[in-house]
Amino acid sequence: MATQDRHPSETDSVASIPQADAAQPAALDSLSAKGASRRRFTRAGAGAAGVLLTLHSQPGMACTYCGVSASAAVSAVGQNKAVGTLSHHGPAPVCNGLDPLAWSKMAWPAGCSPTDAFSKHFSCNIGSAYAGASCNQIMHGAPFDSTKMAKYMLAAYLNVLSGRVNFLTIESLRSVWSEWVAKGYYAPMAGQKWYANDIVAYLYGTMD
Repeated sequence: MATQDRHPSETDSVASIPQADAAQPAALDSLSAKGASRRRFTRAGAGAAGVLLTLHSQPGMACTYCGVSASAAVSAVGQNKAVGTLSHHGPAPVCNGLDPLAWSKMAWPAGCSPTDAFSKHFSCNIGSAYAGASCNQIMHGAPFDSTKMAKYMLAAYLNVLSGRVNFLTIESLRSVWSEWVAKGYYAPMAGQKWYANDIVAYLYGTMD
């Protein structure tokens, strides 16, 4: 895992996988879900924050990032385009994503079971807390997942498996996770670094 260019709110965990300051989620609990998402996502920079504000201003959207990939969201701002004006390729976007709380209370789609090891679906460092956790533990809020990164990644994964979201793919989610594990951030495009809170904010926006 890269140690340079680390986000100032992140500290090393015992699992040697990027984690946010444990005190941060508690502070965000006092905010509304939308407010917390807005604050987290502004860490990605002014351009990304512009995406969030643009999308929130568009009426009738089933979710904040309906049909919008991470790279498309950042690219739109770089071109001074409203995300809603981007053309979609393929079928119309399906935006019925559920958040982790909802998935923790209902049956999961074929392809992923609560009893599965989380590492069966997302690569984990050998010996890390993530590698030893079940999907059920992750979804219910494992204490070592202080950024909620794994929790929201798994919920997004179930949304894709169940067909509730069709503009994300299993491969893209795994790629984001793997890059974050290896580097401590994910780059949706050159010159942009999204840390755990930024990624969680984006994933939340595919579920709200």
